[in-house]
Amino acid sequence: MTRKIVAVTGANRGIGLAIAKALHSEGYAIAAMVRSSSDELDALIDGDEASAQFDLDLSDAVTVAETTKTMLKWARTLHGLVNCAGTASGGLFTMTSADDLRAMFEVNVVNQVQIMQLAARKMIRAKAGSIVNIASTAGLLSDPGTLSYGASKAALIHATRVAAAELGPYNIRANAIAPAVVDTDMAAQMDDAAREKLEARSALPGPTAPEDVAGLVSYLMSDASRKLTGQVIRLDRGMPF
Repeated sequence: MTRKIVAVTGANRGIGLAIAKALHSEGYAIAAMVRSSSDELDALIDGDEASAQFDLDLSDAVTVAETTKTMLKWARTLHGLVNCAGTASGGLFTMTSADDLRAMFEVNVVNQVQIMQLAARKMIRAKAGSIVNIASTAGLLSDPGTLSYGASKAALIHATRVAAAELGPYNIRANAIAPAVVDTDMAAQMDDAAREKLEARSALPGPTAPEDVAGLVSYLMSDASRKLTGQVIRLDRGMPF
C-alpha cells in the first residue's frame, strides 16, 4: 500500500519537527520543506526512502514556487500540507515600519498562501486533502507590541477560512491551529514580562509543548476529522478573549 505524503514546512526544529515526527510515527511519508536541516530531521528522513527534504526560503517568492513545484512533482499525490514555518517579531504600533510589515507578510502570509495554492491544485485533481496552517492567538487577540506578527497571523487565518470555503467541494479541508506560547526556542526570545502576562491568563497550568500542537495536526490529517474544515482551533490552555 502506498503511504500518504504530508508536506511540512519548518520541519527541522520546534513545532515543525514535532509534527513531522508525529505524522511519521503514524505511517505518513514526510516531505520536509526547510531552510536548513537538523540532526533530528536528517535521522527521520534519511532512514525512510519514502520521505525527502526540500530547501525552502520563505523570504524569496521565486524559490518558494520552484521548491514547491519540485516537491509536488516528487510527491505525485499529496495527502496533506502543514504550514508551520514562519517568523516572529515584536514592536509597538507607532514604531513598526512599512518595511517590517512587508517582510513579515511576505514570509507569514504571501508565500505560505502560494504554497497552499500550488498544493491545492494537486489535491483538487485527487479530490482529497487536508491543509493545516499554524497560526497564533496573536492573530485573534490585540495585545500591545504584536502589530506585524499578529496581523500576519490574522491574515493567514482568513486565508485558511477562504480556502476551506472554496476547496470544500473538492473534498479538501483547511483548518488553522492558533497556539498561545509554545515551549520552543522562538518563545524563549519573548520578553519575560509579556510571556508571564500571557501565562497568567491561562486556566490550565504548565507549558504547552510542541507535541501538543503535533497531536492536533495528527487529528486534522486523519479521517476522524473528515467533516471538520474552516476552523481555528485555539490551543491556549483556556485563555479568555
